[in-house]
Amino acid sequence: MKNEKRTSSYFVPNSHFLSPTFLNMTQRLASIICHYKQWKNQNPDTWIEHCKNQSTLSEAIHIAGLSENYLGKRHPHQYRLKKFDLENFTAKLLDKENQLNKVLDFDTLLKGVSEAKSKGIGQLTIYDTAQRLGEYLNIFPNKIYLHAGTKTGVKKLIGKTNKNSITKDILPEPFKTADLTCSELEDILCIYKQFF
Repeated sequence: MKNEKRTSSYFVPNSHFLSPTFLNMTQRLASIICHYKQWKNQNPDTWIEHCKNQSTLSEAIHIAGLSENYLGKRHPHQYRLKKFDLENFTAKLLDKENQLNKVLDFDTLLKGVSEAKSKGIGQLTIYDTAQRLGEYLNIFPNKIYLHAGTKTGVKKLIGKTNKNSITKDILPEPFKTADLTCSELEDILCIYKQFF
């Protein structure tokens, strides 16, 4: 995976290994899956891991809301957000701690995080925060949630959708049967959208 631009643990893959000239769509998607798994194995998400390793839900909410890893570094998705806006969002999340502690599924978790939305906080930050808290709570998405980047990837693969989420079974092979979680598929649809 030499010569790829990296931003912390996120990267922009070079196009040479996925050239549409050399691969049909199924082969290209299989190549994307293989590349993603290798990259993910070498670059664990330190923001999720840091949140997951907290000893209390309150600490996990604080870490997830501020989008910080164990080095105090902000996640690339949220690095342009104002610290004040993230602190305000985190305070609203902490007010919902009892409600979040009772959550049993990812939809309810995402809704609870969304209810804490404040100025400067968008859909991607809400999803990322819910995903981090879900890891702490052992609650994972059972469908693929669509934000701006993933919607672009989905549009290129299956056409435009106005839905906020899709199920894995509507994706083309090999995504449909790949050993990937919905969160991993969301990641792939966003990161590799230029190659579909």
